[in-house]
Amino acid sequence: MDTRTKIRRHGYHLMSLASLGTLGVALIGLLLIGLPWLAQWIPQAGNLPGAVESEQMQDMGTTGRWLLSLAGLLWTLALLLPLLTLRRLGAALYRHEALSRPVAGAFGWLAHSLPIYALLSFTGSVLAAIASGIDGDDAQQFKLEFGFGGGYVFLIACLCLYSVAHLMRLATEAADDARSFV
Repeated sequence: MDTRTKIRRHGYHLMSLASLGTLGVALIGLLLIGLPWLAQWIPQAGNLPGAVESEQMQDMGTTGRWLLSLAGLLWTLALLLPLLTLRRLGAALYRHEALSRPVAGAFGWLAHSLPIYALLSFTGSVLAAIASGIDGDDAQQFKLEFGFGGGYVFLIACLCLYSVAHLMRLATEAADDARSFV
């Protein structure tokens, strides 16, 4: 099997797996958005997203529940965006040459999706913290934790993806120049 066929096959598999992941995340996201409104059915998990406990969620008023639903929507969008860009990358690898502008653009979009994921996820966490404290009688304290381990790996992943996207653009320009000489 030649290299082009392998790349096309990997693109097809990437596209298929990203589609399955998108479907799964969308279904879980719908559950996450509706979870504050389902008072009778709350999972027995110890920690729900945003560190909101199930008893606390049941005692929330409508404003807190709406904010928690909005936080669930933001988390769902945060998880869907990288999956959709992975699907776009798989489609570009399947339909185009490996050294082409659409593939380079797809790597660029994948690199853009990671900081947007971080921003949406952080905003969802802040909204969940606000929602958990909005109906309380006492003064609430918001606890935001920052660590260097996860952020460092995240920064490396973003830099690697941006580097790959830039190298792909340079490679397509070099391939176009080489084709123009022939």
